[in-house]
Amino acid sequence: VLPVHLAESRAEAIKDMRLGAGQFNREYLEETLGRPLEFEGPTEKILDYLMDTGQWIIGTPDDCVEAIHRLAERSGGFGGFLIGFTQDLAPREKVLRSYELMARYVMPHFQGSLAGLQGSNQWARGRADHTREAMAQAVDVAKETYESRGERVRSSAR
Repeated sequence: VLPVHLAESRAEAIKDMRLGAGQFNREYLEETLGRPLEFEGPTEKILDYLMDTGQWIIGTPDDCVEAIHRLAERSGGFGGFLIGFTQDLAPREKVLRSYELMARYVMPHFQGSLAGLQGSNQWARGRADHTREAMAQAVDVAKETYESRGERVRSSAR
């Protein structure tokens, strides 16, 4: 169970969460609940600490996939992964976008539902030269057909 926030770029995700994460940890967890953080620096640096120590995953969907793989390697594997917080530490639309990125890119990676798409993409990439050549030939044939029809129409109009 870890807090996760995703965005299109790591910089955007960090910007989204920097203030909220710092305030949540300092004001709520430390001051209200009495759960001290092992970080003595300024509030705006708490997020960096949480990311560096692997306590929070903040970044892109690819960053999240890599972090979950690292957790699985370090722990010897696990059956499931839960997002730890649902508080709005970032603006609501950013939180909802984070969940969307998780659902569209991270979850399918671990559920295997991308396997067919990835296989198809690899197959198509492997045939890209052949496909480009076939398309160029098809365009040439279409041009020749169009030009020959034009000649027939011009000659019949005379």
